[in-house]
Amino acid sequence: MSDTQTPGLIAVAVCIAAPLVGAVALRFAERLFNPRLIAATAVGVSLMAAIVAAACWHCGSGRPATFGHQLAGGDVVFVDGLTALLLPYVAVVDMAIVLVAPRRAFASPAVRRLLLGAAITFATLSTSHPIVLVVLWAVSILSTWTTIRSTMGGRGAARVYGLTMSMAVACMTIGTALLVADPPWLVGSGMTGAAGGWLVALAVMIRKGLVPFHSWYPALFSGASLATALVVTMPQVATYTALRLLVGHADGVPHELVVLANAALLTAAYGAALAVVQRDVRGLLGMLAMSQSAMVLAGLSGTVPTELCGALAVWVSSGLALTGIGLVAWAIESRGGMISIESLQGRFADAPALAAFFLLFGLAILGFPGTLSFVADDLIISGSLDDHLHAGVFVILTTVFAGIAVMRGWFRVFGGPVTVDAPRHAILPRERFAFTALLAILFGLGLWPGPFVQSLENVAASLLAARQHHDAPAPSGVHP
Repeated sequence: MSDTQTPGLIAVAVCIAAPLVGAVALRFAERLFNPRLIAATAVGVSLMAAIVAAACWHCGSGRPATFGHQLAGGDVVFVDGLTALLLPYVAVVDMAIVLVAPRRAFASPAVRRLLLGAAITFATLSTSHPIVLVVLWAVSILSTWTTIRSTMGGRGAARVYGLTMSMAVACMTIGTALLVADPPWLVGSGMTGAAGGWLVALAVMIRKGLVPFHSWYPALFSGASLATALVVTMPQVATYTALRLLVGHADGVPHELVVLANAALLTAAYGAALAVVQRDVRGLLGMLAMSQSAMVLAGLSGTVPTELCGALAVWVSSGLALTGIGLVAWAIESRGGMISIESLQGRFADAPALAAFFLLFGLAILGFPGTLSFVADDLIISGSLDDHLHAGVFVILTTVFAGIAVMRGWFRVFGGPVTVDAPRHAILPRERFAFTALLAILFGLGLWPGPFVQSLENVAASLLAARQHHDAPAPSGVHP
């Protein structure tokens, strides 16, 4: 670790520690402070620290900042362009959830679990060490299972989630052990390392919810709180793990990553098609989240920078837009109960401001001109058509189905006849601030994409360089 890397590493440590400190403070002083205030302060500190870490990386030499023991090419703390991109993104998502969550869903135990989950996610996105990744996988899944089980009516969803994720952790643990024993990053690695790679790929498929392991997605969105569903799915920890453990093989792009990409393409189109026929808003959100998440993984096996940049841009744009539309739906649900989309609900007169935000976030998912998703879709479709024609076709189909699903959902929720004396639910100031901030990011980066795309190109270049590495790993402290 050099002196120039120290500020960035300190910022990452603060980013991880702030939610933990907030959880401890809430545990011992919950009667003295408002839980939302403590959570907002802790996540706000993490957000500022994440921005500092990103600035340190962009203003530095471009080399990853590392700390701790290295194993199989991974470091305990590893901060590169990908981490610098994802930490602020996840912090923004967490802050929006903290601000918008309904009061009755924000009791002290729920807030502590939310802060603990945020700290685990920040730690996961800041490491490339195989053993640390396995441990954090297990801890995060256990924490999520506990949270779902504590939700009213969530025991069934917790059972489905627990059984599915247990298989993922088992595959991840065994596969990682085989990768460490016979690293495929070395020329001449044998069948042991190859088997480990396939087991890790299977674990990623399960945790990503790729077909045919997608049954836990609808269970999560229907049985857990929307805060839990968004916190679990938006960071896309499985995609990050695939990049860390399946990239950099001595033979270039491994077959496992190619298989994952093709399964993700199928899942993206399938999930978007299922979103068209959902009966309630939670089902619509779950299928859209599954589809958009899969599209990110589909683009990460590309061999051209444009496709990789598009996948990274979709990672951020779809995550922010889905968080926004999910929180709008949660706000409406907290006012009027579960939201069916089997018939016209006529909620526009009830909540016109929320209707406007729902529509804007829906358009931001679909690549509306002026939004970040417009830039992301252009990049990933152009890169996919240049690299693999079938990939570009699947991406276009996914966008078409998603567009039909979003517009159907909006018209069913807000269109139709209204009751003359129906109550009007004004949008709360904290909700307006959170939604406006998310839209400002989506439209700001869409209207002025140059600096953001340039940073994505730097990340894509580093990923492609790792794939083209054919030699043994560098000495300790330097990532290949």
